[in-house]
Amino acid sequence: MRRRSWILIPLAALVLSSLPAVAGTPGESGFLSLRMAVGARETAMGGAGVAASTGASAVFWNPSLLAFEQAGTDLMLQHQRSFGLFDKETAVLAHRTGIGVIGFIFTGLYSDDIERYSEDNVGVSEGIFNPYQVAVGMTLSRRMNDRLAIGVGAKLLHEEIDIYGGTGLAYDLFISHKALIRGLWFGASYTNFGPDMTIDREPYPLPTALRLGLAWDPQMEWLADKLTFAGDLIFPNDGNEKAHIGMEYRLVSALSLRVGTKVNYESQGMTFGAGFRRHDLEVGYAFEDMTNDFEPAHRFSLRILFGPEG
Repeated sequence: MRRRSWILIPLAALVLSSLPAVAGTPGESGFLSLRMAVGARETAMGGAGVAASTGASAVFWNPSLLAFEQAGTDLMLQHQRSFGLFDKETAVLAHRTGIGVIGFIFTGLYSDDIERYSEDNVGVSEGIFNPYQVAVGMTLSRRMNDRLAIGVGAKLLHEEIDIYGGTGLAYDLFISHKALIRGLWFGASYTNFGPDMTIDREPYPLPTALRLGLAWDPQMEWLADKLTFAGDLIFPNDGNEKAHIGMEYRLVSALSLRVGTKVNYESQGMTFGAGFRRHDLEVGYAFEDMTNDFEPAHRFSLRILFGPEG
C-alpha cells in the first residue's frame, strides 16, 4: 500500500498544481480537434464520459476505466462531420495484457477546400488549401487495487495550415474509482498538457483541461443493467467551466437510447443518439445540436469486440 501511495502522490500533485492555470483567455488554445469527442455513445450522452465510458472509446475519455473490464481487445472506428466543413476520422484500439491495458488512438481532422486570398488583391482568389490536424497517441492503464486504477498517455501532434506546419507532443493523466456504493463510479482526467505548439513562428497553448465526472447505474431490480446517468465538470485552460450531463437507457440487449446536454456553451446544446448491438458488433449514432447558425454535427461509430466484455 505504501508503494502505491508513492505513485499516487505525484499524480495528485501534478493535477492540483495545474489548477491556477485553468480558465485562461477564451480562444487562446489551438489544435482544437483534441476536444472533439470520440465515441457515439458518450457524445449522445452529452459528452459525459470520464466516469462512464466503456470499450475502446475509453482510450480517449479515461483509459483507467478499462482496467476494470475483462480480458479482450476492442476496436472502434468513427466518422464525424462537423460545422458543414470538417470531417474527422478516428481509429481506437484497446488491448488488455498482464501488465495493464494498452491503448492506441489515431485521429485526423480534414477540412473542405478553403479559398486563399492575399492582403494585396482583396477579393481575388489565389487558389485553395486544405488545413488538417493529425494526432497519434498511446495510453497505458492498470489497477492499483480492487477499486482504484490510473492511466497515462502521450500523443504526437501535427498540424498544417496552408504553407505552414507544426509538430508537438501532448500528455494525459487519468484516474478512476469504483465506489463502495454499487453502481457508482468516479473519474478524473487531466489532458493535453505539454509545451506550446508553433505555427509560422507563433506559439499557442494546447487545449488543456481538467475533467471530473461520475456515473451511476441504479441497482434497483427493475432498473439493474438498464440505466446509466453520467455527468462531467470541465475546467479548460481557455474559458469558463462547463458541464456535460447525459443518460443511457438499454431498451433491450440489442438497442440503447441516449440523450444529454451541454451547459455553459455558446453554440452547443442538446445531444441524442442510439446504439445497435449484435454479438460482437455495435453501431452507434450521435446527433449534436448547434446554435448560432452552425450546422448540427453527426457522428457514426463501429465497435468490434474481440473476446469477453467487462
